[in-house]
Amino acid sequence: MINSALLNANILVVDDQQANIDILEGLLEFEGYTNVQSTTDSREVLSIYESFKPDLILLDLMMPYLTGFDVMAHLKRKMKKGSYIPILVLTADITTEAKKHALKDGANDFLTKPFDLTEVALRISNLLYTKYLHQQMELHNLILEEKVKERTKELEKTNMELIIAKDRAESSDRLKTAFIQNISHEIRTPLNGILGFSDLLVDPEITEIDKAQFITFIQESSNRLLNTIEDYVNIALIASGNMNVKYETVDVNAVLREVKYIFEKRAIERNLHFNLTISADAMGTTLETDRSLFRRVLYHLLDNAIKFTLDGTITIGYDVVQDNVKFYIKDTGIGVEEEVKDLIFDIFMQEDIAMTRGHEGSGLGLSIVKGLLILLGGTIHLESVKGEGAIFYFTLPTKAIRS
Repeated sequence: MINSALLNANILVVDDQQANIDILEGLLEFEGYTNVQSTTDSREVLSIYESFKPDLILLDLMMPYLTGFDVMAHLKRKMKKGSYIPILVLTADITTEAKKHALKDGANDFLTKPFDLTEVALRISNLLYTKYLHQQMELHNLILEEKVKERTKELEKTNMELIIAKDRAESSDRLKTAFIQNISHEIRTPLNGILGFSDLLVDPEITEIDKAQFITFIQESSNRLLNTIEDYVNIALIASGNMNVKYETVDVNAVLREVKYIFEKRAIERNLHFNLTISADAMGTTLETDRSLFRRVLYHLLDNAIKFTLDGTITIGYDVVQDNVKFYIKDTGIGVEEEVKDLIFDIFMQEDIAMTRGHEGSGLGLSIVKGLLILLGGTIHLESVKGEGAIFYFTLPTKAIRS
């Protein structure tokens, strides 16, 4: 294989005497070399170099127009840095000074005329082999450089992933700390209300009006505490894969009217308009799903919409799209930043855990919604502009997808 590569090498012969060229070309043909070009005009060497790309140059020194020394000087300026083309000088000048000059200017080997053809053939073979080894070394270097580049990219990618993971871990730790504080707040607040108003109830001097008001406060605090605990239980069941799904045929419009009755009162208390949009052709729409979990999804999304809408409108509705029902809950609230739209569905990754302070709830609502929809074979996504409200879209299949 190596011998074949050497015999296919490009060899350029430069000599002002055609007789010398004929001898060398005959030798090269006899040795089996197939790609040989020659010129008696040293001024043509640079143009031949560009087109022929010689692997070896046999060069005479004493020529008209440009000497062999001039040719080597021009080639040196023309050649790319690091490139290697062996030059075998063949000359009648046998002086030591000529040899030193030639070797200094770029010649790799030197033979004086008249030369022995056997020796010329051996030196050509040796120089071409040196060229072959140089090419192999360049190839290996290129391969090594590519591997180094690839490995460097892999390391940079790994480092970036580690940095991102580290940042996410640190962010998650901060959010978990804030979340635990939020849990404490959400449990202590209604519990304090229950305990405080319970103590007041036993006071024999309170009026019946006060007693009725205290009982209402206790009921509200109890419901808040129950909802908070239920959220923590639900997220634990979802995360552990122990949430049970009970399929049944569910009248979609009936469920929507139920949640409308519950949340319309809350909306009115906050001076919000509440709209339920059901198209005429959607009457009688049913789902094969878990009624309780479906209601819980709606509850959390509507609770979230009302919680973070200061004024304007809450709208709920749906469309039937092939084998799915696509629900939407639209609000005119505070909206969500673009970069956190996907994160708000993750546990401990609300847009701002601190924002839930001042609002009732565990802050787990969207995480629970996403988990419940996955169980029911549905999907959810958010469209929102910060400060301009939000629309939550979620789909459920009309027929149950049981795992």
